Amino acid sequence: MSKKFTLPSGKELEVTMGSFAESRELYQAILRDAKGLNFDEERDININLFKDIFCTILSSEETEEKLWVCMKRCLYNKDKITLDAFEKEEAREDYLHICFYVAKVNIQPFAKSLYAKLKPYFETLTKNFQA
Repeated sequence: MSKKFTLPSGKELEVTMGSFAESRELYQAILRDAKGLNFDEERDININLFKDIFCTILSSEETEEKLWVCMKRCLYNKDKITLDAFEKEEAREDYLHICFYVAKVNIQPFAKSLYAKLKPYFETLTKNFQA
């Protein structure tokens, strides 16, 4: 099963989910990266929190390696995704969007049941941040 997305550039991305092992390795790598982040309910949710998340995960060589394994199953503007696809400057504007969608499609099935169990805690945390 694949999912299609239209990128900001107007190009199409078709994401085919990786195998169970590939997807599991990707989410485990992301979790290892996120484990080092400190979330404090007293801390305001602001741009610095998102910067920390963004920089930690995107600078991880392990996460990028696992992401590329999953990307090999995907199509960018009907072509297989390779490093060469991003040699053109205009294609680079799509790179982070592609990473996001590939990660989302591969991780989301694992997170659904976890989110359902943790939903009351997320709601409490959200209320604390809104106060």
